[in-house]
Amino acid sequence: MIVVADASPPLHLARIGRLQLLPAVVGRVTIPRTVWGEIVQAGTRPDVVAAIEAADWIDVVEDPPPQDLGLDPGETAAILLAEKVRADALLIDERRGRAVATARGISVIGTLGVVAGARRVGALDRAALVVTELRADGFWLSDALVTEFLRGLGESP
Repeated sequence: MIVVADASPPLHLARIGRLQLLPAVVGRVTIPRTVWGEIVQAGTRPDVVAAIEAADWIDVVEDPPPQDLGLDPGETAAILLAEKVRADALLIDERRGRAVATARGISVIGTLGVVAGARRVGALDRAALVVTELRADGFWLSDALVTEFLRGLGESP
């Protein structure tokens, strides 16, 4: 499986100490250099940077030739790289980036999709705990979305 990532899913999962959910669900992850720069930039907590740098299942590659997709540079690089390598999926959370990727024929998985996948493959006993951790860390999720998400996994909110 070829999976390209934007910054959001690895950052959010690393911030709550759940980065290992990514390889449990998707295996190796490819990140364009621009996204890598966003992840390890000044201001990112040192423990988060250390966890991501230690992840030997992350491959950092050069950005594809740039195009204007009307998105930020990291999202653009991730979408263009996903196209270039014919990725099976793009890990991305931002609504506009997801819409552009989907319109270009790229399958998208968000942070919640990784959590759901981890629950399904047995890498996680309860998704509700991870959702609570994400929300406590500032990952915005509406109550309605959380309820629907957890019910879909057979859990109560």
